[in-house]
Amino acid sequence: MQAKAFSHIYLPSRSAEESIAFYTERLGFRLLRKYTMGGRVSAYCELGGVLLEVTDGAQNTPDQDGRSEPRIGVQVDDIAEAIAELRAAGVHVEREPWTARTFWGIQAMIKDPSGYIVSLREWQEPDGPYFDGWQPVHDDVERLA
Repeated sequence: MQAKAFSHIYLPSRSAEESIAFYTERLGFRLLRKYTMGGRVSAYCELGGVLLEVTDGAQNTPDQDGRSEPRIGVQVDDIAEAIAELRAAGVHVEREPWTARTFWGIQAMIKDPSGYIVSLREWQEPDGPYFDGWQPVHDDVERLA
């Protein structure tokens, strides 16, 4: 069997409505479809051809039990501008921008309404999702493959 691509990422949330609003209004995802099944609201929010499936009524989200749980990462063009816009919109910034260690660029972390950490990534050219020439610039990071 050979997988062809990501189908979707499943993200149980305390409130599908809150999550839909956050991912569409704050991060620019597109609401593809919203539905109810067995009384539970769910939705597919699309970004770059990948679907984020948010579902209602999760019992153990990080905001409920105090976990710190990074779940997804999204790419932005200008991380300083993104952080300023998100902060002005009331989004919690979990970690201010810092120089990344596993890619060339900068990253920061925010929290979604259910407490999941979303990593924001600003790539530094020529690095990117399809660049295989990356080499670490930090002494304590070694590329293995």
